[in-house]
Amino acid sequence: MPVSPARRIAAEVLLRVEQGGAFANLALDGALRAAGALEPREAALATELTYGTLRWQLQLDRALGVHSDRPLEELDPNVRTALRLSAFELLHHPRVPARAAVDQGVELVRALGAARASGYANAVLRRLSETRSPAPLPSREADPIGHIAAAWAHPRWMVERWSKWLGFEEAEKLCAANQQQAPATVRVARRKGTREEAMGALREARIESTPGRYSPDALVLAPGAPPALDIEGHEQGLFQAQDEGAQLVSLYAAPPRGASVLDACAAPGGKACHLAELGAAEVLAVDLHARKASQVEEAARRLGLDNVRALPADATLPLPGDPRFDLVLLDAPCSGLGTLRRHPEAKLRRTPADVDRLAQLQTRLLDAVSRAVKPDGLLVYAICTLTPEESDEQVARFLAGHPEFRPEPPPDGWATPRAAVDCLDAQGRLLTLPHRTGTDGFFAVRLRRSSEERR
Repeated sequence: MPVSPARRIAAEVLLRVEQGGAFANLALDGALRAAGALEPREAALATELTYGTLRWQLQLDRALGVHSDRPLEELDPNVRTALRLSAFELLHHPRVPARAAVDQGVELVRALGAARASGYANAVLRRLSETRSPAPLPSREADPIGHIAAAWAHPRWMVERWSKWLGFEEAEKLCAANQQQAPATVRVARRKGTREEAMGALREARIESTPGRYSPDALVLAPGAPPALDIEGHEQGLFQAQDEGAQLVSLYAAPPRGASVLDACAAPGGKACHLAELGAAEVLAVDLHARKASQVEEAARRLGLDNVRALPADATLPLPGDPRFDLVLLDAPCSGLGTLRRHPEAKLRRTPADVDRLAQLQTRLLDAVSRAVKPDGLLVYAICTLTPEESDEQVARFLAGHPEFRPEPPPDGWATPRAAVDCLDAQGRLLTLPHRTGTDGFFAVRLRRSSEERR
């Protein structure tokens, strides 16, 4: 039985993710386009196998380890990938016949050039197919962190930090939410039309959508919708692919009409363009890499925004001419743990050392960009992760060293009324938790500089 195209594509993508450090979404998009004419069912299966295997990889490895006489980390990567794919089908696709999942796994091992390991793969998968069950979980009473980590396929250190921050019950809900597929969401371009007009254009393309709960610019696409890049209207600038949580960052910043704005780490440009649509007179979008800065300019042109200018520059250094702005947005590099629904490979790569390293970079960036804020201007610090070290603790350190700044809540009407209830913490800071809001996880804080001149 030849290997199905979907399984072959998924395996190749998973190998690129594990061995080449590729982002799963980009690698999968490239692989699907390279495959040419592919039945929609096969493309959908390749997507499900890729993301499902990454989401549940830690669980799959535990289950395979029960039936293997060799440590998985010592296996040929091709064999390990084939085993994981088949284990995902055995544990999470009950309608797939066990024999078919095993046979496809063995054939995939051969197709990937590891025929000598086909007997071993057959033995492991047949043993797993007899139970189609994950490995036993640690006791919830004796080891609650280990139980949650194993049940929801998250690294133990991650669960431990979330449990200290949110408590065991909320930490488990967050882990469970991370295992769900994120909805496809777009931001309607205000310069090109209303949300209702965009919904009509999508409907003409046979794509149903519903308004977002929190952002007045958000449309959530029905399941099965193609990527935003492939939808009629995207090239015309009617909308931009952007999670509703990311849209809330720009709305939370609430630039005054006519404001000068610096977006200090701007690529790929979603927030810079949104700020330009919200009434800013000019937006300077800075990114360290020239290629990424050009992506911001391309997005602005497509959306019909002539008030966005991109500049390749290091945000830890003063900008040419040392300009100052009414609003500075620092959407800082972070551990990205708020986007695990879209990037499940991140939880397999990130370590506690990464969190500490990124927190140090954020400290340097905050100190640098704060100097570009005018007296009585606003600094908005935002991240798409959920760690205290990069959020509350980072803000506390900044305020301790910069008494000229004070936190403040967003203005009334900054988003939908529901956002003020679901998406702000007790201090008026933006906090979107996937299990509460159904969006990606974001944190942001507004920091107002005093009117006294100080450099």
